Order: sequence, then structure tokens, then C-alpha cells
Amino acid sequence: MGNFCRFGWILLLLSGLSAAGQNTVIIEGVVRDGADKSPMFGVAVINTAGEGVLTNDEGRFSIQARVPDTLLFRYVAHVPVKIAVDGPMKPLDIVLQEDGGLLSTVVVTGSKFEKEIGEETVSIEVIRSSLIDHANNVSIEQSVQKVPGVNVIDGQANIRGGTGYSYGAGSRVLLLMDDIPLLTADAALSNWNFVPVENIAQIEVIKGASSALYGSSALNGIINVRTAYPGSEPYTRITSFGGIYEGPSDKTQQWWSKEQPYFSGMSFAHRQKFGKFDLVAGGYGFVQDSYLEGDYDRFGRGNIQTRYRLNERLSFGVNGVLQINRSASFFFWADSAHLFSPAENTMTFNKGNRMSLDPFIHYRDPWGNQHKLQGRYYKSDNRNESDQSSLADLYYAEYQFQKKLEAVPVVVTAGATMNNGIVQAELYGDSSYVAANQALYLQADWSPGRLNLNGGFRWEHNHLDLLDESRPIFRFGASYRAADYTFIRASWGQGYRFPSIAEKFVSTSVSLFNIFPNPELESETGWSAELGLKQGLQISGWQAYVDASVFMQRYFNMMEFTFGYYPSPGVIFPYGFKSLNIGNTEIRGGEVSVSGAGKFGRFPLSVLAGYTYIDPVFQDFDSLTDANSTADYNILKYRFKHVVKFDAESSFEHFRPGIEVQYNSYMEAIDQVFLSFIAGLEEYRAANEHGEAVVNVRFAWIIDQHSEVSVLCNNLLNNMYTIRPAYMEPTRNWTLKYSYLF
Repeated sequence: MGNFCRFGWILLLLSGLSAAGQNTVIIEGVVRDGADKSPMFGVAVINTAGEGVLTNDEGRFSIQARVPDTLLFRYVAHVPVKIAVDGPMKPLDIVLQEDGGLLSTVVVTGSKFEKEIGEETVSIEVIRSSLIDHANNVSIEQSVQKVPGVNVIDGQANIRGGTGYSYGAGSRVLLLMDDIPLLTADAALSNWNFVPVENIAQIEVIKGASSALYGSSALNGIINVRTAYPGSEPYTRITSFGGIYEGPSDKTQQWWSKEQPYFSGMSFAHRQKFGKFDLVAGGYGFVQDSYLEGDYDRFGRGNIQTRYRLNERLSFGVNGVLQINRSASFFFWADSAHLFSPAENTMTFNKGNRMSLDPFIHYRDPWGNQHKLQGRYYKSDNRNESDQSSLADLYYAEYQFQKKLEAVPVVVTAGATMNNGIVQAELYGDSSYVAANQALYLQADWSPGRLNLNGGFRWEHNHLDLLDESRPIFRFGASYRAADYTFIRASWGQGYRFPSIAEKFVSTSVSLFNIFPNPELESETGWSAELGLKQGLQISGWQAYVDASVFMQRYFNMMEFTFGYYPSPGVIFPYGFKSLNIGNTEIRGGEVSVSGAGKFGRFPLSVLAGYTYIDPVFQDFDSLTDANSTADYNILKYRFKHVVKFDAESSFEHFRPGIEVQYNSYMEAIDQVFLSFIAGLEEYRAANEHGEAVVNVRFAWIIDQHSEVSVLCNNLLNNMYTIRPAYMEPTRNWTLKYSYLF
């Protein structure tokens, strides 16, 4: 009994010594951003036991720590900081520096809040602003063409074969600017040169159905342009450029004799903070007399962004873009001897004005919940001399609520949207139409440890003319961090697209082709599924992601313009195109892409490259479908089965060379009727069944930290090629560009 008592006293003594060695202290302080020393809200402060707190709106924190202990300060896209605790400490002043590495790339489009790209459950690519600037892209259409799996055919975006060519009406890819839709109210078209390329932070591209979060027209994916706001230092940049087109490699096709086709432009961008007020302003002017006979383009654009941060909880502002444009273009070439000249009665002359106005309010309540109210008024006024004018006004409003449940941990995002379009147009039977859309959405993102799970739901209601319908849409996804930079993902999402006003009511003609309205046109639905692996690599100072995926997309009741016999009162030649529900389709495929940046050995190197394979087919292939296509087997029209993209850039001393290569395989199927009515098309296709590779090169001389001169050559090999039938792409062209940064 005495031994037992002595043993008990020893245990009590040891436990007392242990407790004395684990005294707890309260550590307080503030966390600031290394860029501008502003307080950082929502920084995670975690002790060794895994207990943690978040900084408040003033960047302050208070946490209990044992002695000894280690505190970890962590925030997305910033370098983590560790602080050793060996006793009571004075209030800490922690500075977190932004992590500029590629492996820490942050995106918002997939979940409507900031998340590292590897944690996303869907396939997503990012185009950085430097690539847009260095390639001197006049519009973002040229920029998104660089993304593996993405093609833009005559202005219409196509992701992994989900869209063919719909003659300027309807889109299965939703263009966003700062998370708000930017499609015209009448035709649901993307006006690519309306987006201010001089003020882009990055472009995020989601591949696959995104209707659950973003609604109709996101059936095939999302292109979200995120514009830039001021940093800690003022930013002003002025750029001027000019260039010429060379004659075609077949000199007999050159239509001009003395006056060389040319283009020129100038832009400026300014971003600055004035205390609590943020100001962004920019402008762009462009003039082009094209390599195509009679084709020209003129536009001027100005943009402004304002934001006032009343306090750490509330900010508000308004953004706006105004553009004036004049242009002329043709639908298809004259004949095999005049591939760069228009066929008779195919020229369209446009005078247009476009304007957007985007007010917004962001509020974070005392419980950390985010409230966002944003809107857009988008006006598109297109006038021409061929009875195809249209005036379209779009009104968009959205309320979004977001709550972070740190204990679970779950992020809940919910919202409501309203989207109304008012259209007056000669193009649509000289009538007026109103299209109305309302929606509610909800998504939850759960991140238990290495696993990320999300699920979303959207209820959508559309009304146009006599068509009135409501639909539920769902999505699910999972991502697992198998290692520090190894992510396995799987996703399934439904898609939905309501027909545009143009698809239902367009009534016009181009040369011999009539385009008929179809008021009975119904909406289309679908789903897409993907299994993917994203592997991060770090070789010395060079960081990269290698992404491999397999995917399947299915569309039901798909809408497509189809040639046929459509007798109508007063129509002498009742043959032409009408948008029809052509049935069900399926697209299977695989994709591998690489995105890398940093120092590779002694020199910086950035790479964006990828290969995409698709197998696009009808689920029900019949003789009528076969008769409408140039292919005598089951394949969807206007798709490339194989697409290769490659862009690489390096620098040494004061020089920055870059190269871009794009390859599209042969477009196996187009409308059969085009071979009969478009002179030279059948012969051209027979001679070009090998597909086309285009090489672009660029070279910059960095004079000093303020200025640089660039020389760019696009279509270096001067290939004569088409992306859509009977319309030649640019000949070899040269650009001289000068930029000055204040």
C-alpha cells in the first residue's frame, strides 16, 4: 500500500511538471497584405493542435497557444508564415506576401469564390494578362483560341466540340465579364472586341456544362473575363501598333495592286487608388483595311471602373464600357479563282454602338456573411443597309449570398437572378420581342481535409412569345488532393439552353440562301461528365500543371440550323436554313494540357499547350441526317476531331521571343448544300484534307523598365486556310508595336 502511494505521488509530480511545461498564453496581433500593407480579413491562424481562428475585418486575431507552440498563418494565394511561441509575446504584426507561382493560381468562376485551381472539381484553364498583351490580341477571341480544346468559329466559341457553327445565332458557351453575362439580348452572341483587353487581370475558361451556377447558354462551358483593379502603386500604360498583310502564297489570288491591306491601333490603361476610391480607365482604337476585298473594321472603345471602399465591410461602384464600330464583311468567297473576294450579294455593312453599365454593392455583415448585389445594362445597336438592323437592350440583376461555416467546413453560395431582353429588329420580321428569365441557385462546397465536394442546384424559368417553361438543373463534383500538388477530380453537370430570339424569329437572306424563322423551336438540354488528373510539377524555379482528362457530353433535342425545303407565303425560292431540334448527340474524348511558368535553368519560360481528341456523333443517325452532311458516316458537322495548341515564351538579357502553333484536323462534315451553291468549295476541300497548322512568332526588345518594342509575325508560313467553310483566314501579317509603362 505504501509503494502504491509513493507511485501515485510520483505520477502527480510528473503530471504537474508536464502541465507546467504546457502553459497556455493568448497571442494577439494583426495580419497585413504585403502588397499595400492593408489589413487582411479571413486569414486562418492555426496552432499545433489544429485549433484556429480567422482574422476580422481589421485584420486582427486572438488565439490561445500552448508553450511551446507554432502558429501557422495561411491565406489563399499567399505564402504561409509560421511563428514559434515560447512564452508571452507582444502583439504580432504579420505580413503575408502574395505567392506568384503558377501552382498557387486562384480562380473564382467554378464556385463563385476564390479557390486554388487544383481544388476545382471541373476542368478549368487560365489565360494570364501577359500572354494577351505580348501576343497583341486585338480582341479576346484571339486569346481564347490559345486554350486547349477551345475553337472560335466565325465568332462562336466551341469547347471540346460542344458547338458547331450556327450562322451567328445562339451560343452554348457563356461569355462573362466580371461574373456577369455579356451576350446580346437578341442573338446571344459574344461581341469579342467589346471586352477591354487593355484592362484584363486574367481569363478563366471552364470546360463542360455550367448551367447550374450560370444558367442558359452555359450548356457547353464558361469564358469569364476578370478585369483588373489598382494595386498599391499607380499603373499607366500606352501602346501603339501598326501592321500590314502580305499577299497570298498563290499570287493569282491577290486582289489588290498598289494599296497594301493594313491595320493600326492604339490603347491606354490607367489604374490608381485615391485613398478609399479605386479608379480604372482605358481606351482602345482600331482601324483595319482587310486582306479580304471590301472588308474593313473601325472601332473606338472607352472603359471606366470605379469602387469606393466605405469601410472594411462595404464597397460599391459602377463600371462602364462604350464602343462605336463600323465594319464591312462578306459571308463566302466568289469562286476558286477569287478566294479572297466576296460572292455577289454577300457583303454586309454595319454601323453599331454598344454600351454596358454595371453597378454593384458588396457587403460583409458582422457574422462574416458576404452579400453581393450587381447588375448590367447592355445595349447593342446594329444598323445596316440590307434590312438586318436590330436594337437590343439587356437588363440583368443578381443578388448573391455566401456563408462560410468554418467548423464544418462548408461554403454555401445562394442567389437569385433576373435577365430581361427587349429587341426591336428588321432582322426578326420587323417586330418587337421581350425575353424574360428568372432563376434561383444554391451551391455547397465542402472541404473535409484533402477532399473537396460540391453540389449545386438551379431553378430556371424562361419566357419568350408562346414558349414558357421552368426547369431544375443539378451538378456534382469531387476533387481529392492525393499529394501536395496531385489532384484527382470527377464531375457531372446538367446543361440547359433556351432558344434565342434570333433562332426562333430570324427572317433574312444571304445571297441565294434564305434563313427562315421557327417559332415552334424548343429548348435543348444535356449533361457532361469528366474524370481528370491535375499534377503539379516544380523543376528548380519552374512550376507547371499537367492536366489529363476523359470526358463525355450528351445533348438532347439539340438546336441546329438545317437546310431544307420550307414553303412560306410570298417566298419564291423556299429553300434555305431554319433552326430545328435535330435530335440527340454525343461527344466523347480526351485531353492533355500543360501550363507552366517560371525559370527553367537560367531563363524564364512560360508554356500553354495541349492536345484534344473528340468523337462527335448523333445518337440516332438516319438517312436524312446523312443527306444533309458532306460525310457519309456518323459525325457532327463543323467539328475538328484533333486539335493541338502550343504557345511558349522565354526571355534573356533584354529580349523576349515567343512562338505559337495551332493545328486543326480536317473538318470532315459541313452542310452538303454548300458544295452545290458555293463555287470552288468542293475543289478546295478535296485539296485540303490534311488539316491546317499555323505558326505565329513574336520578338520583343525590352529597352528599359518603362518601354519595349515588339515585332510579331502571324501565319509565318503564309498558309491559305479556312476555319469555317468558304472564308479565308488572314495571310501572313507583320506587326510593329511600342509600349510605354509609366
